[in-house]
Amino acid sequence: MRNSWKKMLLLSLVATLGFSLAACSGSNNNPGNSSTNAPTSEPAKDNDNSSSSADETGWDGTKYTTPITLTTVKGIGTNYYFKTGETMENNVLQKYMKDNLGIDVKYDWIVTDTNDAYKTKLRMMLSSGDKMPDVVTYRGDVETVNMLIDSGQFMDVSELFDKYAGEKYKQAVELNSDTWLPVVRDGKKWALPVLDYAYNDDMVLWLREDWMEKLSLPAPKTVADLEVIMDAFTNQDPDGNGKKDTFGLALGFKNTYLGWMSDISWLFGAYGTMPGQWNKSADGTLTHGSVDPTAKQALTTLADWMKKGYISKDSGLKDEVAGSEFFTKGQAGAIVGRNWLPDWPFGDLLNNVPGARYKAYPIPAGPDGKIGAQSGNPSVNGWMLINKNAKNPEALIRYYNFFFDNWANPEKGSIFENGFAEGYDWAKLPDGTITKDPQKYPDLFPGYSDRTHLVEPVYYSLTFDGARIPSLYADTMIKLYNGEEAVTPYETQTAGVRKPENLEAMKIVMDQKDIRMKNYFQGPLTETMKQKNELLNKLINQSYSKIIYGQSPIEEFDKMVENWKKSGGDQVTKEVNEWYASASK
Repeated sequence: MRNSWKKMLLLSLVATLGFSLAACSGSNNNPGNSSTNAPTSEPAKDNDNSSSSADETGWDGTKYTTPITLTTVKGIGTNYYFKTGETMENNVLQKYMKDNLGIDVKYDWIVTDTNDAYKTKLRMMLSSGDKMPDVVTYRGDVETVNMLIDSGQFMDVSELFDKYAGEKYKQAVELNSDTWLPVVRDGKKWALPVLDYAYNDDMVLWLREDWMEKLSLPAPKTVADLEVIMDAFTNQDPDGNGKKDTFGLALGFKNTYLGWMSDISWLFGAYGTMPGQWNKSADGTLTHGSVDPTAKQALTTLADWMKKGYISKDSGLKDEVAGSEFFTKGQAGAIVGRNWLPDWPFGDLLNNVPGARYKAYPIPAGPDGKIGAQSGNPSVNGWMLINKNAKNPEALIRYYNFFFDNWANPEKGSIFENGFAEGYDWAKLPDGTITKDPQKYPDLFPGYSDRTHLVEPVYYSLTFDGARIPSLYADTMIKLYNGEEAVTPYETQTAGVRKPENLEAMKIVMDQKDIRMKNYFQGPLTETMKQKNELLNKLINQSYSKIIYGQSPIEEFDKMVENWKKSGGDQVTKEVNEWYASASK
């Protein structure tokens, strides 16, 4: 079976594949290059060995006495910014981790992760039987995670986690009992979770506030209200250039109708379903949201929006990031995405359209008052797989422990009290206060090639964001929104980088947290999914596209559902419910 899916995967992927910081100075514990005073506290020691002598792996409680190498691969997002002369292979974080932990990360390859380039290259490696690196970190679809596990190249991490994971990592994992479910096979855990902030994946509606004010439009409460706004954005020349070159909503549904940005799943939620996931029906069984009868209403609405020009005809050709560019280039006046979009990519909007303003609004209600949005559950935003032939498999956990102990919620006076590196993601003003504004203080942030974005070295880490304690972000954001004083270093850092619009968006998320529609299937791919998922998803996506673009009537949906069921959908539904019954015991 394994060889057959490899052959099919290779054929499909061959067709689709063709398409920042100086060296540490001074103390080893100071990652920055500034001559101003910097923290000199030592990083916290790994609690699995605090003795001065090295253990059998060469770890002395703080670092490997003889540096070890971890090989990996990387997809660089468009939110990665470097200082001039620095790269993913050579930067301040890379050097700091080698000097202070004795962990030298080497990259077998790096790719700019647009149009799923990282996933595509990983799948090509799998289909070709290529040797995998020591570590593969992945954010994205569970199918690729399961393919990596099924390759047989990665190890069961159960004992590694129990033995080497620090208390902060373990405690964060234990906050949600569902954390491990997607990667457990026969009681064994095959990947380590990369934890994220709770509610960080929840959606809000973002609108061009300058357009709203210019056209005297009221805040939308319903989908019908939003349609009035989209019509005005499309037909009343909100940018004032005398051209019909604007439209309502930025969308990118090339890959999914359950996107993380330029999302449209909320519209399905307004009619009672959530596409691309398994929802609980009235009788307690799980059903696939994309084939739920109420999805027809959302598709009918989308087809109407396409016909009226409220959404771009190129939406079906764009992934989530490319779809967001309709908004950041000043073409679309609305986009649905996460609370942190002011940090990225809305900086591009301000660069492209001087004077543009944006504001977050609640997700609007459907005609029957229903409001539904996707839910980031559990608080996991990626997986880390360790090669069974890695010489130091425990090193990845020690790497992650370091960030939990020193970065996730730093103490006053500690090495990362103000950020990762002075002159990069923070600087000290003459009066001793901390700034994170490279545009206002260019002399304090040397080597910047783009001063509209803060260079944040933590994003270069193997673990994507250093480490995150799930409950910390939302609690801090609401505290700051309420006008309370920032007390801890984490609160101070958050106050320094989060914009008022970001705080308002998080307040909306928390006020609307009851609209979250949970994906009840958190297990590994079922046997039929492994064989049929590509076909079943293709049936759904092709049918949706034909309906939205007016190429087929809405009755196409019923034909698709019937075909989906016959082509393996019924069997997948049976297997999903069998898993759910066993997992619920």
